[in-house]
Amino acid sequence: MSGPKGFGYLVVSAAELRRREDEARSGRCQQYVIALAGLIAQLDYYGAPLPEPVKEPSSRDHDSLIAWESLLQNAIGDVQNQVRQASAKAIARRLNVARQAVDVSGVSLGGRPAPARSTSSQSPSRDDERGRVSADVERVVVLIAGLRDPDMRDELTRIAECVLQTTSIAQAKGDLLTLKTKANSALELQTRRDQANQAVLGVAGVQSVEADRLRGRAALVETVEDLSALKRDVAMLVQQETSAADAQFVQDALAEALAELGFSVADGFEVSDYTDAAKRPFRRAVAVADHADHPGYGVRFQVNPSNAMLYTRVLSEGASTAQEDARAEQETCAKVHEVAKLLRQHGVAAELSTERLPGETAVEHRAGSTRSSTATPAKKTKRRVDTRERPR
Repeated sequence: MSGPKGFGYLVVSAAELRRREDEARSGRCQQYVIALAGLIAQLDYYGAPLPEPVKEPSSRDHDSLIAWESLLQNAIGDVQNQVRQASAKAIARRLNVARQAVDVSGVSLGGRPAPARSTSSQSPSRDDERGRVSADVERVVVLIAGLRDPDMRDELTRIAECVLQTTSIAQAKGDLLTLKTKANSALELQTRRDQANQAVLGVAGVQSVEADRLRGRAALVETVEDLSALKRDVAMLVQQETSAADAQFVQDALAEALAELGFSVADGFEVSDYTDAAKRPFRRAVAVADHADHPGYGVRFQVNPSNAMLYTRVLSEGASTAQEDARAEQETCAKVHEVAKLLRQHGVAAELSTERLPGETAVEHRAGSTRSSTATPAKKTKRRVDTRERPR
């Protein structure tokens, strides 16, 4: 049977999938390089020893990219810890100058809250409360040091100075509560933006206006809703980019398969824009292939990226009867299936999903042709399968 058909397609070429993987990893590495440079700049600001640079590999082969990404990720983690320690020391020294209540030794530089101070002698009640406030400030300093926004670190350090300098215990406790609240909020915001930056790594290898816009949004995420919306839009762009890449690969593989089977695509593929039901933009490619064994007829191949389908149908080049059209559909059946089978050798799995019987659907006539006035429609037969989008 060779009425209109629909084949679901899937790119299975190991070489193509690895190429895409390498392209995405290269894009992520470029983003890691930018992030690492920013962290090293902060480390340099504190006058701390700088790490050895992570060298870009001379080759961009698969294994070299994997090794480069691993080195960059490890370097970022190490420098983040170094910045946190340098920041904690700087903040502690600053607070110690403001008031001899917090010193460097009281701050846990490993990222854990500093232990409460112990005393062997009973102090007056006011001194006890002042000591507890100072110990709480030490603990908050650990949180502040973990912030990578220097402006926020400075703002919170000023509040900590006010807590230690005030002579009113009540005021100190109120300011301390404000300090804790702001520090925790800042850390939550930093975590959300880290998650946002992680999300946009999914489009690190994509060079487009939309991808740039998403990367810009990651730095502006404020709320959980902002983060969710960003992740949704990233996933949508990833899907569109993958669909477009798949369609282009299928188009190229189809052109090679048609040529191998003796088809001629004189006008090449015509590409047009369209949107699916969700208003997402796509580009479909259509080509009409002619074969010497079937004069007067061609087979239209349509690659639809929105639903990953390859549609085929026979076209008449001129005046023809319904019986002639049905016969042409029958005679081209084997070749259409051969095309689908040959696609596998070119890295595309094509599985028959929809099919009409010869004569069930009127054969289209190419522009400029005229149907014979004596043509009579062929008797319709029962559909075998028709569960997806019909051929356009």
